[in-house]
Amino acid sequence: MPIATRHCPLDHWRHLLAAAALVLGGVTAVKAEEIRIGGTGSALGTMRLLGAAFAKSHPDIKITVLPSMGSGGGIKAVLAGAVQLAVSSRPLTESEVKAGAVEFEYGRTPLVFATGPKNAAVDLSTQNLIDIYAGKTEQWPDGSKIRLVLRPIGDGDSELIANIAPAMREAKNLAEQRKGMAFSVTDQDAADNIETIPGAVGPSSLAQIITEKRQLKALSLNGVAPDAKALADGSYPLQKPLSIVSSPKSPAAAQAFVAFVRSAAGREILLQTGHWVK
Repeated sequence: MPIATRHCPLDHWRHLLAAAALVLGGVTAVKAEEIRIGGTGSALGTMRLLGAAFAKSHPDIKITVLPSMGSGGGIKAVLAGAVQLAVSSRPLTESEVKAGAVEFEYGRTPLVFATGPKNAAVDLSTQNLIDIYAGKTEQWPDGSKIRLVLRPIGDGDSELIANIAPAMREAKNLAEQRKGMAFSVTDQDAADNIETIPGAVGPSSLAQIITEKRQLKALSLNGVAPDAKALADGSYPLQKPLSIVSSPKSPAAAQAFVAFVRSAAGREILLQTGHWVK
């Protein structure tokens, strides 16, 4: 015969309160808003650091930084509503502005020529670069082979390099036409190749090297070290402008993140990670 038990009213309410807490906890989790950021690879490490700092004061907003999709890909994604914010290393086009894209330049970082930390080289001159790209110089001073890492034709980094000097554009074109040359599609691909290929040298950015903790050495150019101060005084000529792009579809939480990037706390993070903030 089953043993009869008495239900205590207090126990009954305790069970109800526990169930309510579980339901409310689930509702809170559902309401947590995700802000996805995508675009140029140069900015992704910076966005992760800014997102982590932002989350400390906004625990109800989750910042997710997607793998590199390039500036153009990020802008297309934000206009389509696939991401809430994009990061770009080029200005918006007229058609993108007409579609509703709005950009905020949060900083600039030096475009650098990087090599592995074991390479004894510390500086390249403009003529050195021209000769390397043209194939006239094939060895480092210690006799090891120079392996040039290229970016795709028409890529923003490629255009910055071509604009160093008229002879540099011609040399870059020669490099792109040589057989056996490898092209790194994304900023992360380029950094990976420069890190792992012996004797490699190629373009990267100071912000990416710092924020991703890359095992790379940024070479000085014509005796000028690439840093924010050199960008500010104009002594270092190669710079990448970096912007956050939003659209009418970007929610209030995304604008809150942009406001954080503009704040003193955001600015300090940028200054510590290789950015010149105007």
